[in-house]
Amino acid sequence: MQPPLISIITPSFHAAGTIGETLDSVLPQLSDDVEHLLIDACSTDGTLEIAGKYPHLSIRSERDKGIYDGMNKGAALAAGEWLLFLQADDWLPGGTLDAYRMAVKESPMAEVICGSAEALKESSGRWSAVWSVTDRDQKKLTFKNIALGEPMINARLFRKSSFEKMGGFSLEYSLASDRDFLLRAAETGVVQDQVDAMTYRYRWHVGSSTMTEGNTLSKKLRQENLKISEDHLRSVHPADRGILKTWRARLGIEEGMNALETGEGKVFFNALVSGCRDQPLWPFYLAIEIVKSLPGFVMRGGKTRTQARNLKKSPDVKLFTL
Repeated sequence: MQPPLISIITPSFHAAGTIGETLDSVLPQLSDDVEHLLIDACSTDGTLEIAGKYPHLSIRSERDKGIYDGMNKGAALAAGEWLLFLQADDWLPGGTLDAYRMAVKESPMAEVICGSAEALKESSGRWSAVWSVTDRDQKKLTFKNIALGEPMINARLFRKSSFEKMGGFSLEYSLASDRDFLLRAAETGVVQDQVDAMTYRYRWHVGSSTMTEGNTLSKKLRQENLKISEDHLRSVHPADRGILKTWRARLGIEEGMNALETGEGKVFFNALVSGCRDQPLWPFYLAIEIVKSLPGFVMRGGKTRTQARNLKKSPDVKLFTL
């Protein structure tokens, strides 16, 4: 038998609420040149029972060191020439695999192929786009796009040999290793081609580790991104250092705003010092963010977003909201 062209890798852990929809999005697109690997981290919530109803799946369940470890394991097991990472709470839009097949034929030198992506959020039973990236220039594998834009790791198809040559995802980062990987790819000049098709849909929901707002992992994600920016400052081309400093300044403003909300004076002071080091106008940009946040602060009855979220957890408290 011919080896598959594309290996879809889905890492999972306690994804019973979403895994069925994810797998259903793949089913109509399957053919003999596609394999689908589920790399599970010993889920006990019914994920494996649901996955077991899909005969096309190759399932492996064992303890791992996080989602990036699962993705690396899947890549090592994959028989396909190309790797596609599909998270257990997202969707593969119709026509994705056909678009990639065509791109592989038309771009024999490409090591990465990037499509379009969007994040969808449910409200009143309807899904609407929170953000989307469809412009070809914004999808290019450049240092600026990865540092200052959406990394969109899942909207990219990777040649397995190139993925392995780069060493896969670093396990140093538990939430932001995809951005680190793509920054390394941009630094080393990995060849990417872009396609116009929508190839990935992220699900914006409370249970997501990164595709949501105000969750408990936001601070950790921000800290990991700051560490990544610091590490890449040592190796990046001098022409790209300004981009990294701009990114660090933005992250610092997020850190400062969050510290103001939570009353963490020391964290705010550290963000101020670091921000001014990278960007002399940092206090000015922070002041702009504070002014922009004032209408929401007033509409929440003089409460920060953090205070409002905490109060919502109590059914006895009524908030004045939009």
